[in-house]
Formats: sequence, C-alpha cells, structure tokens
Amino acid sequence: MQSAIERERDRLGEMKGSGSASSFGDLMTGSDDDSLLDDYDQVEVGDLDMKDMVALRRRLKGLVKRLQKRATPRRIKARDKLTFMLGTVLALLCAYWLGYSPRTFYRVYTIAAVVLFSARFVIYRRKLWHYYFLDFCYWANGLLLVHIWIFPESVFLHKATFAYGAGPLSWSIIAFRNSLVFHSLDKITSLFLHMYPACVAWTERWHPAPHVKEFTGASVTLKAEWLSATLTEVVLFPMVPYLLWAVLYYAKIFIVSSEKIRLRGYETLYSYSLANPKSALARFVNSVNPQWQPLVYMSLHIFLTLATFAVSKIWWNYYGAHTAFLLFCLAVSAWNGASYYFDVFAHRYVAGLDTLLQEQDPQGSSPTRSGRLASGDLDGILARPSNGKSPLSPVKENSQQEHTGFRQNGLLHKSE
Repeated sequence: MQSAIERERDRLGEMKGSGSASSFGDLMTGSDDDSLLDDYDQVEVGDLDMKDMVALRRRLKGLVKRLQKRATPRRIKARDKLTFMLGTVLALLCAYWLGYSPRTFYRVYTIAAVVLFSARFVIYRRKLWHYYFLDFCYWANGLLLVHIWIFPESVFLHKATFAYGAGPLSWSIIAFRNSLVFHSLDKITSLFLHMYPACVAWTERWHPAPHVKEFTGASVTLKAEWLSATLTEVVLFPMVPYLLWAVLYYAKIFIVSSEKIRLRGYETLYSYSLANPKSALARFVNSVNPQWQPLVYMSLHIFLTLATFAVSKIWWNYYGAHTAFLLFCLAVSAWNGASYYFDVFAHRYVAGLDTLLQEQDPQGSSPTRSGRLASGDLDGILARPSNGKSPLSPVKENSQQEHTGFRQNGLLHKSE
C-alpha cells in the first residue's frame, strides 16, 4: 500500500508539473463551495521535508474547515455577553460561598472544575492545544479532586495539595498574568485553574469540612498531625507526586510523543515557552546545546516549584498572611483584567468587527445586515497587534500566555 508520504510526493510532482499554485491568502479567502476543502493541495509550500508536508497539509485543511463555520456579529456578541454573565456569576458565587460556608467550598470547586475543564478540553482539542492538559497545574487539580472525594483522611495528600494550592498555583496567577476578564471563557478558566485550588487550600487549612473535624476529633495524635506541618513535610511531601508527574511528562513530551507532536503541529508549554523571545527562561534554555534543552528546562521547573513549596510554609503558619496573599492574588488578576479591558479590548473589539466586515465586503454594502464572518477570523483580528498582520496569522491573545503555570517565565502552564 502506498504510504502517505509517497502519495504527497506524487501529488507535489503533479502540482509542479501542471504549474498550478495559488497564494495562501487566495486559498484562505476563497469561495464557500465544497471545493475549497480540496484547494489546500494547491498551496505553494516550497522545499519542505515530506513528513512536514503531510503535517502542513493536514493543518491547512483543518484551518479551512474552521473558517467555513460561519457566525454573524450578533451571535458573536451574544456569546460574549453570555460568557460575561457566567463569569460574573462564578466570581460572585466564589466570594459568597467562601464567606457563607467555607467548609463546603470544595463542592463548588468540584462542580465548576468538571464543567470548565470539560469545555476547555473540547476547545483545546480542536485547536491542537490539548497537550497543555499534561502540564502540572492540571495534575495538581486532579490530585486535589482525588484527595477531596477518594482519600479525604489522607494527611499526606492534605499537606501536598496545600503546598500546590498555596505554592505554584497561587504564584502562577502573578507570574502568569491571569486576568479577571468576565467575557472570556479561556481567561476565566485559566484564573479558575489557579485561584480556586488556592481557595480550597485556604479552607482546608483554616476551615476544615465537617467530616474532617469528625475523624480528626477521634484521635489526638491524628488531629495534631493534621494541624501541624514542618518545613520538611510541606516541601518533601508534595515533591513525591510532583516528581512522578515530572518523569511522566518528560517521557511523554520529549521521548514517546516528540515526533507526533512535531508532525501534527501540537503546541506544548515547552515549545511555546522557548519560542517567546521576551522570556528569560527561553533565552537561557536556547543558549545550551539543543539535546540538553529539555533537561535544563525541567530542572529549572523543579527548582522554582520547590521554592514556592518552601514559601507556602509561611501561609501554613499564619492565617492573616495566607488570607492577605490570596487577596493580593485576586487584586493582581483584577488589575490585569482592567488593563486588558481598557488598554486592549476596548480598542480591538469594535474595530475588529468593523475591519473584518470591510474586508469581506469591500464594495461598502451594509455589512451589519449581510456580512457573515468566521469566528476564527474574528479571534485573529481581535488578537492581532496594530501592525496589520493578517487575521490568519497564528496569533493568540494574552490568555494563551496565562494558560498553565509561570507562562511569562516559561514555567508551569492557555490557557481559547
């Protein structure tokens, strides 16, 4: 049977022989008929490796399919209004529940986690970003759910999940520039990914659930173990499952699936972090021999995570300091959200709609009545800088820089 690479080689030869080639822009802005899905074969790609050719054509075909899913400006605004409402309700619910019944806050967290993470996986799988779910922040959230519902009496998991929530997840809100942007499902999910586990850690430490009080009250020794923690316990206990994750992550990303990730164009935190020229981590890791870069990256990841574990000992000991730190993280996310709305969103949203509709209707007819725009195009325009890059350029909003862990520094975790 002829392999995919051989078929692509034959197809490329036919293309060159017939001289048929169209520009990328013409292909992406072509007609709406069904033949558009086959036009990806006509893209001039230059001298590429045959394996890269297969991956490129697959991605182009998927892009064309996404661009053909149409939405009107009214539907897009309705979607954003709905997301804004849900994001506001989620924030108010969090504040209300923490004040009214902090001992049962874990139930709110569980329901919201199932809904938001399920929605994000569907979106990220379609955009080839689903490998972000292998990042540590999701591992920490998963371990927290296991502790809450399967092993609620585990002292080991109690201290480990506290260190995760009060340590790297909390600091990710700051380093990762998580934003309280109510209309963006992606930004709300990224903030939830880090903030809610931190709140659960706060409630477990200072307002334990009724069933926890019940079983710890039966034994003086168990109660003492539950309420006290040494620096060694706060640092070494969480390092055990963390190192397990690190080994599995390294094996999956850099050994088992490295070739598949490259060929299929999957984005990972590692590849995105090293592609960021403003990142000090990227400059440092890229300065070493390429074969050692994954190991250097993971070593730095471990070191900084270990440092946040050590700092979390302060939050364990002092209620006021722990509460103030959570409020500070919330204030930072609110400030980032305000900066986004006033510095970015206000200028891009209306201008983005108008620009896209003008591009689709250059004759000047009423675009608001008849214009049909692709949601992917709109996202690209809203996210693109003022230099006028094509909306088809692979540009992401800042939410992707917030996705999971110290994104600005290339650590821990898009984030839609």
